[in-house]
Amino acid sequence: MTSLLTNNAALTALTTLKAINQQLDVTSKRVSTGQRVTDSADNAAYWSIATSVRTDNAALGSIKDSLGLGASAVDTAYNGLTSVLSDLQNLRAKLQTALQPGVDRAKVQTEIAAIQDKMKATASSSTASGQNWLATDSSPTNTAYRSTQSVVAGFSRDRTGAVTFSRVDIDVAAIRLYDSGGASVTRPASGARQTAQMALAGSPGFAPGGTADFSGTNEVAIRLTGSAGIGTLVLNRSNLAAAVKDLAKVTTDEVVSALNNQIAASSSLRGNVTASLDDGGRLRFETTATGAGSALNILSGTAGGTWLDLGLGANGGTALYRPAVAAAPYVPIDLSGAATKSITVSDGATSQTVTLTAASLPAPANPAAVSITEIRNLLNASLAAQGSPLAFSLSGPENAPDRLILLGASGGPTGSATITGPDTAAFGFTNGQTGLGATGLNGSARISVYGSDAVTTMTKGILDTTNPAGVSIGTINIANLAGTAGDATLSALITQVDKAIASVTNAGTKLGANKTQIDGQKAFVDTLMKANDRTIGILVDADVEEESTKLKALQTQQQLAVQALGIANGASAGVLSLFR
Repeated sequence: MTSLLTNNAALTALTTLKAINQQLDVTSKRVSTGQRVTDSADNAAYWSIATSVRTDNAALGSIKDSLGLGASAVDTAYNGLTSVLSDLQNLRAKLQTALQPGVDRAKVQTEIAAIQDKMKATASSSTASGQNWLATDSSPTNTAYRSTQSVVAGFSRDRTGAVTFSRVDIDVAAIRLYDSGGASVTRPASGARQTAQMALAGSPGFAPGGTADFSGTNEVAIRLTGSAGIGTLVLNRSNLAAAVKDLAKVTTDEVVSALNNQIAASSSLRGNVTASLDDGGRLRFETTATGAGSALNILSGTAGGTWLDLGLGANGGTALYRPAVAAAPYVPIDLSGAATKSITVSDGATSQTVTLTAASLPAPANPAAVSITEIRNLLNASLAAQGSPLAFSLSGPENAPDRLILLGASGGPTGSATITGPDTAAFGFTNGQTGLGATGLNGSARISVYGSDAVTTMTKGILDTTNPAGVSIGTINIANLAGTAGDATLSALITQVDKAIASVTNAGTKLGANKTQIDGQKAFVDTLMKANDRTIGILVDADVEEESTKLKALQTQQQLAVQALGIANGASAGVLSLFR
């Protein structure tokens, strides 16, 4: 049927032509841009992922630039140190020459002064990107000074979108040669701090994805004791149900948040201790109180469920005793002459007595003032020989152990370690002092740690740090040194220069390690950017061979559709000819 009002054949041909033209536009766009996804309308998911990866690549590009600038600064400082090291070796040779009889020390001083000026000029000119790490000004008025300079080395984004940056830290305070603003500074008193042995996300309790499963009987109990108070924090399915999104996938941040919530709910711990993650992602507890009197001890395990190890300590399967800590700081014991000191320890089943004499001391110990380390070694050797499960350890503020601690090697929740004897006070304990068992917990204990008091130190550079006579490498003057006293002073100066050479060598070693770390990170970032480019290509790049073939086919279909439309329109003209 032919209609004067509707040309169905033409409409069909026209619809086909429009569809072909649309496909042709899409294919032409892919061929011209080289991409099959150019905007969100093409494929919203792929476009979103590719955009995020492009953003990451842009950030990585900036990090790569930062690493390049950091490498330049490290190279500049390293070259300066190398030059100064050569000058120091030359300076030492001049001082050695001046020790010889008959040498005119005033003339040698002229050469020394030239070396000193050269070292100062080298340090002052070792500037890169506006930074000088060899000649600094650490005065309080110089807000630009940083004792540690950080080079951004990478970044990561978690599933919530939060971004964290990794850095390569340059210890400027350890490598600086001159400091025009060096002065006495006070390091604030620190609190007691206990840190886990491994990153929380990498501990045995966490799955490879970085989450822990508390949906079943998994549980961890952490008992804190010390100046921070006494309290037990328990994480399990019951008390985490309302605090986390998924009990089967509890994140590290949720663990820390839950611990701090329990601390806040504890009348003894609230305001006294905090939980956090350190820069390495390890679980850390720290007292808010500072000073040598602040102490913190951890016992971790489970109160009834299946122990989930958060890296606080190895799961020995048996409760360890809470330490019996000496109340008084250790005072060197006198074992000279016929003096003896005895102490008896008991684990509830057996007891052992250790008697120390001068004859038991190893050479070259001083019998009149036996150190705490020597006492600990002697006590443990005797206890081990008697088959005792107990042992002594040390604790004290920041690498200065000053107290003995008695620990148990095995036992149960009701176990104890008791110290008795007439000489317990000499070891810092009280007669009858007992370390209680791990009541309600079955796990592992960590030795107490202590905070430190405020410390005042003099901060200067390697070459302007003075000796007891007030002379630094930069102010050495031997022109007027004479006689035996002059020779002695000159020898002391040579020793001072030797120490400076060692310090500059150590500084160069640190910079070399930093340079290796930065170069390695640059190579990694470059590889990562290329991998991201490949990822983007997989998502959005068009297959040029496929699209060009499709373009040719669509062009042919377009020509056929145009011809079909012409034929359809020509059919009406044929009908009209019947009326002529």
